[in-house]
Amino acid sequence: MLETITPPIDVPRAHLDPITTLPEKLAVFSLALMRPLRHETIVLCCDRSRRGVGIFAFDTKLKLTEIIDRIIGSAINIDAVAAISLCTSRAGDSQLASDKSGFSFAKNRCQNAGITLTDWLLVAQGDVHLLN
Repeated sequence: MLETITPPIDVPRAHLDPITTLPEKLAVFSLALMRPLRHETIVLCCDRSRRGVGIFAFDTKLKLTEIIDRIIGSAINIDAVAAISLCTSRAGDSQLASDKSGFSFAKNRCQNAGITLTDWLLVAQGDVHLLN
């Protein structure tokens, strides 16, 4: 799906515009994802007002449960991070049966670190799945 999305017309501005809706998050993630799609996880860091304060990528095939501590370690080094949203591309592979439990595990790890994991967008088999 994200391979065919036209460039977003209205992208939230870093440090200014809140990123609260799914279309706003998709606009940011669609600009950050590599083309053609490959295995990667994009992390969008937001402050308490849900304004974007940082974005970074992990180029890996590892499951979320295997990289969540690295994600947390990177996010807490950005000033004012209160929440993160994730977007994982599996380069066309399908959603896994363990994704929901993996998200729950990651959400608990983030909560223990003082960060809110708001949602996880999963780009798989030409569709975007939302876990929250």
